[in-house]
Amino acid sequence: MIDQGQLFDIGNFKNKTYRAIRHDVTRERQSNYCNTVHHPDQKINQIKNVLNNYNNLKILELFAGKGNLTSVYANYGSVVANELKDKVYKDLLKKIKNIKQVECNKVDSFLYFHKLISQKKHFNIIDLDPYGFPNRFFPDIFLLIKDGFIFITMPKPYVNILNGITQTHLSSYYGNPNPSMETIIDRIAHWGLCHWRRIELVDYIDCKSIWRFAFSVKKVKATDYTGVNNRKKEANK
Repeated sequence: MIDQGQLFDIGNFKNKTYRAIRHDVTRERQSNYCNTVHHPDQKINQIKNVLNNYNNLKILELFAGKGNLTSVYANYGSVVANELKDKVYKDLLKKIKNIKQVECNKVDSFLYFHKLISQKKHFNIIDLDPYGFPNRFFPDIFLLIKDGFIFITMPKPYVNILNGITQTHLSSYYGNPNPSMETIIDRIAHWGLCHWRRIELVDYIDCKSIWRFAFSVKKVKATDYTGVNNRKKEANK
């Protein structure tokens, strides 16, 4: 059953395997922000569970889409919400037009987050939910957060069509052309340590073709974390 009245040209599916057709349909639904592939209800429940009792937070939503999560994040503090696509950005503006604590930017977040780093900006919450894999943000995304949480949406590699380009991409980031959830979590934790952030998984949800991770992030001192004292000791007099 095709959701939200979305129709597809059957002619585009000739000479394709069932798996390839299913992949194309999922991609089409993703690009049209269908709820069955974006899972807003599950993501909203996770946000509420993790951020319960928090307020006055600074929140960065790098791929806001139509604002389903933006309006929820606004209950916990001020939000910087980014979206690049024209039509989707207009829908985002309509969604949050009466919410004063949201700042919307029509930008390419893959480039914009470097600008935020150069400006030495910091946030308590970062939401990383791109169309496709979020790998290009690692490890430097952790420079934008010292103490808080990061929500990361990760497509399951094994439910996608793993062509040579995708396999090479995944191998370069995870050391495996088809990494498991455990491998992905472990590698994200190691990327945090590139900038001396302790990363711990606090929650995850499994939604058909994606995992949605919630990690706590805490900046640590390298000397304390490793137990190494690099300071020169004064010679005994």
